[in-house]
Amino acid sequence: MNFEEILNARDSSALRQKSLMGDLYRKQLDSKYRYVIDLQPRLVDSLLFGEALKRDNEWSAQHASQQQMQGTLHGDSNGVYEIELESGNIQTLAALLEATPAVVAAKDFIDGVFSALADYLDSLHGERVYQLCLAPQSIFVRKGSRQPLVLTHGSFYQKACDPGVLYADCASFVAPEVMAGEQGDERSDVYALGRLVEFLFEQGEMSYEYRQMVKKATAEKPADRFQTMGEMKRALENKRNTRRTLMALVAAVVVSLLAVWVYIEWLPEANTVEFVEPAPKTEEDPFARYLDPEMEMLGDSIPMTDEDRMYQQKAEEIFRRRYAQEADRILSEIYDDQRMSATEKNYMAGSQQKAEELIKLQTEMGQQAGLSDEEAGRIAQEIVDKITKEKQAQLTHRGYIKPGENENEEE
Repeated sequence: MNFEEILNARDSSALRQKSLMGDLYRKQLDSKYRYVIDLQPRLVDSLLFGEALKRDNEWSAQHASQQQMQGTLHGDSNGVYEIELESGNIQTLAALLEATPAVVAAKDFIDGVFSALADYLDSLHGERVYQLCLAPQSIFVRKGSRQPLVLTHGSFYQKACDPGVLYADCASFVAPEVMAGEQGDERSDVYALGRLVEFLFEQGEMSYEYRQMVKKATAEKPADRFQTMGEMKRALENKRNTRRTLMALVAAVVVSLLAVWVYIEWLPEANTVEFVEPAPKTEEDPFARYLDPEMEMLGDSIPMTDEDRMYQQKAEEIFRRRYAQEADRILSEIYDDQRMSATEKNYMAGSQQKAEELIKLQTEMGQQAGLSDEEAGRIAQEIVDKITKEKQAQLTHRGYIKPGENENEEE
């Protein structure tokens, strides 16, 4: 056996990677080494699968996208048995994650994979083509690149293959209705993408906005999921903007309180309690940015009946009562003498955690009361503004009020 034969034998066995359709490996074709997929025997034996694969391949050749990988079918009188991939050093996403699992922690890796696939799937849906499975074995990447690539599309095979056969090793990444033999649609791809994101975060902590998105995307019933890719992307961005706004708010509050504390500490002692006027309120209320940026875009084109108004009023009362109680508890911990006397780093960390609690409670209680996110946000802002003013007025010498000489200081 010469050197080339040894390499070929090595590439065809030891370096095989499992993919959705079959084994991916490097093979010599016409004196050149190319990556090919050796189709699974259980798929090749089906004439319907072969016809579906041809239709899929013809459609892909006409679809120009950065995420669409092209392939050439090889076959004989018995049917198609192999797919030759376009040139390049190609591997599955599963192989990449197995070889370098730390890649998921790289800056913008998960965001990049999610955004690229969401945009790609959105373009497919415009032509009524659906991916249906986004398992790591069904996604490809070029070595040295993190751009996800796809080769085949599940909707071409729904009438040609039993989903239990086609997705045998990837069933957890496929929507329940597809595995049950029903026709997939946009919501099935929403589910598949949600499962992929969930898988990518298995080695690390998933952020709050991703947790909320994945929870809805992977709902059992299609009606409970995001209905389109655009809706899924907007939900993630809205949650992310809310979080950024709240973090900026917390930072502003911490800086202003520390400034007041330093100012008071440098004042000379007095025999009487001295009150320091708080800094004038800026033109922009920092809590005004606490809400979803789209809250003011509520429409009023649909008239409300008396019954609707009564229901709305009752829902608001329930939400106000419950949210005010929890907001008072959380803000009491933020505007606390002992907490405010801590270091800036510790106070910032604690305040960020409490701020996230406020966001989570607003979303959960609003949904339980049957209020829209915008309405819940408006009421929550009023409550937070009111309680914040009350807490600031009650601060002791660690906040706004300076102790006098006769005041008993036990701290």
